[in-house]
Amino acid sequence: MNEFEIIEQYFKQVHPQSQGDLVLGIGDDAAIVTVPEDSELLISMDTLVAGTHFPLETAPEDIAYKALAVNLSDMAAMGAFPRWVSLSLALPENDADWLKRFSSSFNQFSNEESLVLIGGDITRAPLSVTIQIHGIAPKGKSLRRDGAGIGDSIYVTGKLGAAAYAYQNIISSNSFPSPTEEELQRFLRPEPRIEIGIKLRSIATSCIDISDGLVSDLNHILKASEVGAEIQLSSIPYADSLQKLDKDKAIELALTGGDDYELCFTLPDGVSEELVNELHSIYPVHCIGKINKNNFKLDLMGDNDQIYTIQKTGYRHFN
Repeated sequence: MNEFEIIEQYFKQVHPQSQGDLVLGIGDDAAIVTVPEDSELLISMDTLVAGTHFPLETAPEDIAYKALAVNLSDMAAMGAFPRWVSLSLALPENDADWLKRFSSSFNQFSNEESLVLIGGDITRAPLSVTIQIHGIAPKGKSLRRDGAGIGDSIYVTGKLGAAAYAYQNIISSNSFPSPTEEELQRFLRPEPRIEIGIKLRSIATSCIDISDGLVSDLNHILKASEVGAEIQLSSIPYADSLQKLDKDKAIELALTGGDDYELCFTLPDGVSEELVNELHSIYPVHCIGKINKNNFKLDLMGDNDQIYTIQKTGYRHFN
């Protein structure tokens, strides 16, 4: 099959006209969608490359799932409801079995999230997956990074470090005990926090998803908001798998390992316990520190309130 036949066979689905306000989908030079008048459109794009973002031997089902999940996580961080998705797929060869498994996982996960595939591209090249995702939120209500204020409390969802632990085992199994299936799934199939992200629209002052590591991503909030922060290492929700490691390595993976795709957000000083409990009922949230006026500086507080120095800050391309 050529690229057009691949699209027709594996990715073109018929959707009701009303689903996602889709006017024109796959099959023309561009898609046409209608955005509700009282909403704003949010757009994000990520590329996953074999050997960089996932091991070469990763199952196509897991590649498809993760490629969608990391983009959905961006929507969660902005408090957006995901509606449409575009897919650009680079393949080294036309492998019918691979395409069937990838597209089946991609289409199933898209349907579960009420996402409509509206276009994209397929080309011959080393394996990579690029996804552009579109979401909507009420006008002026999207979450951003630049709203954190002095005195705000810093929270994260879930636990940190399991995905980084699983990845380290994959690339260096002699140094790390084998992860459990649940820990491995945290790396292969992260769960985007869409529901709690939407809830945060009316509560949080800033938000970001944790993709490159807590330290790196929290620093983006500090820079955008022109504030500083102090977090307590004892308050970090460490993944259970990190208990197998020495303390410093556990801290490093939890704070800089990345691939958690949890949310880091700030709540204003004096937010009610009732509101925090509402968030906790959706998914566990943990207060880990405070925003302060120490511009752009993040202090990690260890034992006896001593500042803890960490060597890494998070994942960076081209470092």
